[in-house]
Amino acid sequence: MTHHICIEDDYVTFDGEMIPLGKRMIEKENTKVINEILDTIVHKIGRDEVRVCGTGDARRMLGRKLEDRLQREVKYE
Repeated sequence: MTHHICIEDDYVTFDGEMIPLGKRMIEKENTKVINEILDTIVHKIGRDEVRVCGTGDARRMLGRKLEDRLQREVKYE
């Protein structure tokens, strides 16, 4: 199974589930917001592949923190 995380301006979706924290909040409050997002999704990922989509710095920032948590590489779209 492949999990998809898509970062929009005002929200993030994880496999279609909306999380009301988006690109603007990630870029503004950085670590606090990223940790909150990851706390919500990491336990649902397991060993499955992860793809992160979106634009701007938020995509790379979230992707790198997710890689640290999962201790493996994620793919970017």
